[in-house]
Amino acid sequence: MKYFKYPLLFALFAIILPSCSALKDLASIRKPELSVTKVSISDASLRDLELTFDIEVDNPNNVAIEVASYDYDFLISDNTFVSGSQSLNSQISSSAKSIIQIPVRFTYSELFETFSDIKDKDENGYELKSTIGIELPFLGFTEVPLQRSGTFPVIKAPKISASRLSVKDISFASADLELILNIDNPNAFGVSLSDMEYNITINGLESISGKSNNLIQIDEKSSGIISVPVSLNFIQLGRSAYNLIKSDQPLEYSLSGNSNVSATLPFFEPSYYSFDRSGTVNIFN
Repeated sequence: MKYFKYPLLFALFAIILPSCSALKDLASIRKPELSVTKVSISDASLRDLELTFDIEVDNPNNVAIEVASYDYDFLISDNTFVSGSQSLNSQISSSAKSIIQIPVRFTYSELFETFSDIKDKDENGYELKSTIGIELPFLGFTEVPLQRSGTFPVIKAPKISASRLSVKDISFASADLELILNIDNPNAFGVSLSDMEYNITINGLESISGKSNNLIQIDEKSSGIISVPVSLNFIQLGRSAYNLIKSDQPLEYSLSGNSNVSATLPFFEPSYYSFDRSGTVNIFN
């Protein structure tokens, strides 16, 4: 029996020592460290905006862990505006780092309805409060909080209005007019309008439709103009239309249409923009 005593002890130690090492690793399990390494605009248009938060998860342990889920609250003026959650199954090796992404999307119509004062701003502050769910060996499921604050751009549609109506040529039978449209860009970045289609009615007369193929580029916080030709047939419209054009009184107009809008803002998707505006315009003979 003495001959088997020491080999058995050695075998027992060979089993126990690794087990003790593993237990030591489990006993020293720590929560991962979280940090926001990047916040980017991943999608933008006149309609909506998406921000993507890159979250670095640093696993300090000698064993692998699993990122199981995340949830978030996107706050504006201390009020939750957008919230969400997502299940994950992301493995992070021992002593390794990995990036998970949290996308936050909202529409500007909802934003302006909820916070009416934001419409006049170029950017607005936010706070992201998130909880990352982690599956840890021995400890099980645990949650790690994360916060980040910053600003996002407030994107607004251009404003189109009629600024003046000029008479280029007139006879008893017809008149050729030029309607100058003013396009105001209220944004802190440049915009471009293309393929504009329009429909114009002046003082209830027969509406005029047309299309402009010109590219209209407008710098930030600036205005641009577009010239729209308008032809009137007095034989069809009658003498009252002639007298109307010859008068010095402001004319009522109704303007509607659509255009494609692009912008210098990164990741801005070309957007379909429709407009509908009415008012008065002075006529210059």
